[in-house]
Amino acid sequence: MQISKANGPIIWLTNLRVIATLAVILIHSAANLLLSFHRVPDALWWNANVYNGCMRFAVPIFVMLTGALVVGKEEPYGAFVSKSFQRIVVPFLFWNIFFVYFNWAVRLRGKSFHSLEELIRWIGQQYFTGGSYHFWYVYMVMGLYLFIPIISTWIRQASEKQIQYFLGIWLLTILFNNSHFPVLDSPVPLPYFTGYLGYLVLGYYLRHKDFNHLGQIRFWAIALFLIGTAWTLIGTYQLSIRDAKFYGLLYANFSPSVVLSTAGLFLLCKYFPFEIRVLIPLREWISSHSYGIYLVHILVLFYIAKIGIHFKLVHPSLGIPVTAFSCLLISGAIVWLLRKIPGGAKVSG
Repeated sequence: MQISKANGPIIWLTNLRVIATLAVILIHSAANLLLSFHRVPDALWWNANVYNGCMRFAVPIFVMLTGALVVGKEEPYGAFVSKSFQRIVVPFLFWNIFFVYFNWAVRLRGKSFHSLEELIRWIGQQYFTGGSYHFWYVYMVMGLYLFIPIISTWIRQASEKQIQYFLGIWLLTILFNNSHFPVLDSPVPLPYFTGYLGYLVLGYYLRHKDFNHLGQIRFWAIALFLIGTAWTLIGTYQLSIRDAKFYGLLYANFSPSVVLSTAGLFLLCKYFPFEIRVLIPLREWISSHSYGIYLVHILVLFYIAKIGIHFKLVHPSLGIPVTAFSCLLISGAIVWLLRKIPGGAKVSG
């Protein structure tokens, strides 16, 4: 497969990173209302379903961006692992300190430990599992980065048909052998084709693939995004009605509807690149601080809720995005300020 060369930042990939960063915060800003299905009027709940359901592409897009920007590069294993450790692991270790303290001071209300050994064991557990639920993403990315040197060696030598073959089998695993869809279980195990590795390869492929007939690919990009999003929103509502509680089957990162909307958005940004000149500095600022924003934003959401900034601030149609943008700006400002401190750039993310 021929790889297109590009130097410097690529506008549409930067746009995707910013969109995914905001999407993650919108998802978490709408979560409490989303989980209140049947305890609030449906008309109110739909605000959360729209803001949350429309943004399910967030994590898959981040993984696809890694595939688009990192996979395929020729780099010594040691240098790659060392650089990845500094970029991903060090900021995580730093920010997890604050979540460990938060868990002790707020969730455990300053619990006293009976011995130093018990304290050390508890802190170790906080790092082993992550001090916050959103840190699952960091552990997943660590695993992917360990595998990237291997997949990069293969993908540099692979033909387009071989990459398409891999992606085709991966797409089958979205329907078969997927724990979210036991009714479609297959007797043929396909563990080597499953998981986030597929999004990694898909990101590489869709970035470097030059499609002919731009009108057709743009049409299909829009169609994939709209069909996937509508499937997620309407299907989630119907399943929740059936179970009389929120049911997030179609919200999963490997839901077919999410795969469709994610691929559609990726192609939309590639073939409809856009720039709003006045917003370029903000876009570049968010993009350059995105990892740190991701790491800290859950703490920010917790504390801004204490001062009344949450989905109930006004009607949820405004309260959710106001909360998300407030969290985005405050989180970014925290990361920006940390970088001003000597050595802060290494731990801020």
